[in-house]
Amino acid sequence: MDKSESGGCGCKIPSVMLSRILSQTAKANTVIDEKVVLGFESSDDCAVYEMGEKYLLFTTDFFSPIVNDPYIFGQLAASNAVSDIFASGGTPLIANSIMAFDPDTVSSDQVTQMILGAQSVMNRFNVSVVGGHTIRNSQPLYGFSIIGEVEKSRLKKNNTATSGDLLVMTRPIGVGIIASALKSGLIDQKDIIPSTLEKITGDNSIGRVLSEKSWVSSLTDITGFGLVGHISEMIGSGRLDVELDVNSLKFYDGVESLAVSVTSPESGVFGNIKKYAQCVNYLVDLPLAKKFLLHDPQTNGGLLFTVAPEEFEVSRHAWEMLCPDMTVIGKIKDGAGKIKVC
Repeated sequence: MDKSESGGCGCKIPSVMLSRILSQTAKANTVIDEKVVLGFESSDDCAVYEMGEKYLLFTTDFFSPIVNDPYIFGQLAASNAVSDIFASGGTPLIANSIMAFDPDTVSSDQVTQMILGAQSVMNRFNVSVVGGHTIRNSQPLYGFSIIGEVEKSRLKKNNTATSGDLLVMTRPIGVGIIASALKSGLIDQKDIIPSTLEKITGDNSIGRVLSEKSWVSSLTDITGFGLVGHISEMIGSGRLDVELDVNSLKFYDGVESLAVSVTSPESGVFGNIKKYAQCVNYLVDLPLAKKFLLHDPQTNGGLLFTVAPEEFEVSRHAWEMLCPDMTVIGKIKDGAGKIKVC
């Protein structure tokens, strides 16, 4: 099944190149629509559009496989796409599929399994798949454009953190390292323990729970630009710092031992390191494996949010019951846009 050169969110265009392209093309869009609440400006998870009593949410996400099992690939593609809606505090409504494959190398049975895997996720959230577009391509690609909605009071953005907030993540990191190990043959899919696979294909619907809370100040999901990249978006205005406690981070089982051997200079890890080098101060001697994991592109990664400490402690037990991997990984402070790894 896996005919791709790179998989999941690791197949994104390098962030440095993408930023350069967008900086050169942004002014070409001369359409001014006052109903656009959120667009390119903050690299947020969804576009947000004024629709009366609620906001309309719109997102697009697709990628090449990180696993050989087409059913699991379909689950990943769907979960990753709806995650953007949940990361904005919203509810997904309808979807169009985006698919590409080479019919000479990918069988109709494999494509059917991809669709069934995705549909199992969409059914869970009552999302209607209403159409799509399929083309011939040398690498398999699968994903969705999703329309959702959110109550205006529950919209969460990725760059509205407050000094004094705790920084919390909901799921381990290391998906990109696992994907690279699968591609290089260092591990087989059967080597991935069931609990890890369940988390990788899991959902971020807890974003709806978080969006109820006014003291959750910002919310996003961790995807192709890695943990550091998405933290940097939270402090993008340059008025805040993050003290990131590396010892509190949770990694998927086995990824630390794999990280160095499967990470090449052409990988998304190195692209992220280059992009965010100016944002990070390493205040401790960090093993290379952990440094790579800080920048590892995540596919269908967990959520990252900032929250007032007092309110979080009151609700912490209830939230951990919903999300056992939830962990505080740092603190937001006044500063100048730096991530201080300590």
